[in-house]
Order: sequence, then structure tokens, then C-alpha cells
Amino acid sequence: MKLFTQIAYISISFALSFATAHSFAEMTNNEEQTEVSEVLIPLSQDTIKQQATDPKRGMSMKAVEAKYGKAIKIHPTKGKPPITRWDYAEFSVYFESNFVIHTVHHNP
Repeated sequence: MKLFTQIAYISISFALSFATAHSFAEMTNNEEQTEVSEVLIPLSQDTIKQQATDPKRGMSMKAVEAKYGKAIKIHPTKGKPPITRWDYAEFSVYFESNFVIHTVHHNP
């Protein structure tokens, strides 16, 4: 009886393996293959120059004002943590507490 059980188990395992392999082979032949690629776009010289002259993350409000002058408009501080925006002619500077967290250039 034990031998019969082992043979039955092997037969069932073989049948399932064959069915799975056949199903997989059929599926891969019928499926559309997709290729993924990455496109790298180099930064323009203007962007590189802007990044070199932008207020840097971590600069204090005093340092930004000393380097770029008084902002055209200073928006009221909002939220917790306190976020403040200073607008200049070409860009806006976002501060968290008293330090730069981001600079955004205006579209021409």
C-alpha cells in the first residue's frame, strides 16, 4: 500500500509539473513582451547656472537677504512647522523656521 501511495504521489506531481510548464510556455509565447528603457536628459547650461546661484538648502534668512537683497514680497508664515515664502524677481525661496528648504524659479 505504501508503494502504491508513493507511485500515485509521483504521478500526480509529474502531471502537475508538466501542466504548469506547458501552460507557462504557452503563456510566454502569446504574451506581448515589453521593454523598459531609461532616457537621461542632460541639464541645460541655464539650469546649471541657476542652480549654482540659487539660495542653498540650509541658508538662514539673514544670509539670503544679505546675498540677494530684500525680497519683493514676503508672504505671511503659515503652519507647523512654520513655512515662509519670499518672492524675488526670478525665483521664490521657501523657508522652514528660518532656513531655506527649497527654491523655485519662475517660468519666463
